[in-house]
Amino acid sequence: MLPYLFGLGVLLSFLCASIMDGAVVAEDTDRGQRFATCLVFGLLLNHSLALLLSDLKSSLVVGCSLSVAALIVLAAVQRRRLRKVISVQWLFLSFVLYLACLYVVLAEPLDGWDARSIWFFHGKMIFYNASIDAGGDWTLSSIGFSHTDYPEMVPILAAQIASVAGYWNEYLPKMSLVALLFPALLLLFSIFGGKSWQTVFIAVPLLFTGVWLKNGYMDGYLALYGGLAAFYLGRWLDNANRMDLVSGVLATGVVLDLKNEGMLYALIVTALLCSFLLSKRIRHAAQQSVRLREDLPLLIVALSGWVLWERKKQLFHLKNDLQLGFSSLETLLHRLSEGSLALILKSLYVTYDVNLSLGIFLLSLVWSVRKGRRPGRGALFCALVAILYFAGIVMIYLATPFDLVSFHLPTGNRTMLPVHMLLLAASLSLFQLNGSPAGVSGSASRAAGPAPL
Repeated sequence: MLPYLFGLGVLLSFLCASIMDGAVVAEDTDRGQRFATCLVFGLLLNHSLALLLSDLKSSLVVGCSLSVAALIVLAAVQRRRLRKVISVQWLFLSFVLYLACLYVVLAEPLDGWDARSIWFFHGKMIFYNASIDAGGDWTLSSIGFSHTDYPEMVPILAAQIASVAGYWNEYLPKMSLVALLFPALLLLFSIFGGKSWQTVFIAVPLLFTGVWLKNGYMDGYLALYGGLAAFYLGRWLDNANRMDLVSGVLATGVVLDLKNEGMLYALIVTALLCSFLLSKRIRHAAQQSVRLREDLPLLIVALSGWVLWERKKQLFHLKNDLQLGFSSLETLLHRLSEGSLALILKSLYVTYDVNLSLGIFLLSLVWSVRKGRRPGRGALFCALVAILYFAGIVMIYLATPFDLVSFHLPTGNRTMLPVHMLLLAASLSLFQLNGSPAGVSGSASRAAGPAPL
């Protein structure tokens, strides 16, 4: 699975050649970010191919052909780029990390309701019909309970893995989660740039998301990729390092393809990035960093899976059961008048520990200021994404017709995971600001330098 995804991801080095042809890579953390970003690109490209071709076998044949061709070209013609992506020592450590991911994900079978009845039920439909269209089964009223409008990245991956193996069970399709977890952990490890004391930050996000990374739910991965995307985009705003921009954009693409909440996240990130880029003080850096010739194909790949699935949803007339729209305004006003806002805020902010994550960020901010470090744009960006995402979830709770106490509020432990990760990303951005960031080596890091507010 990983060689296949990496082969597809190698195409990124041809779309964004300037990244691989930049400064000489000397650190394994930098290689980790590049390798992980290639895997994420492979995930997105595989997802788009499957949705575009619909037939499961055809998409795998085309994907494998592209993957093998890209690996051959990389090994035979672009050996210099290959050395910038992998090294023997780092490859061994990555293999150990991959085995750890296998153990965590495959140690137990699927047992959660959403896992069995939504994500992997969709994967089973695709597998047995050998088609993303599932023989038209998406339209059956008997499976309306399964939220058939949800994004299909993981179900498609699960169906592909089962198709290659030739059977479906309660363990094997969970390999699709390994394909998500492994590059996410590589991106997480690559942040720290050799500062061993900062590895404590690895334990914190894994503590928050741990059980949600192995039970078949998408919420943990939505949070993990959302936090990583915000961190890397924020670091790009601070240091104008193009590799961080690529990592952030592709991670945002994964968020879009995991859950419907990804649309809220992507909208917030896009609006804030546009606001930051309109700032006069970073316009010059942005003009140097953003190269439309290379960025346009990258954006197309990042967004294509979401666009293609939205098109299929229109063809099958699949609608979200939250029923959001202008008609939701009446429900929102009614709930505001009856005091539901206080109930929601108490549940999400206190019961589900958003106050804890916010406290970590505020303490980190105070510590940074006392050390004479001015907060950078990256920390502000991550914090604003967290606040706006929290506000967006509150508005959704207020506007949807389902009962708050029995339907919405019990899900707060899952829906608040991205807020936790975003606030932790903001905290980490404060500690990373004055260090040499992973992905910018040597003089390139010092030349870019942090840009304080």
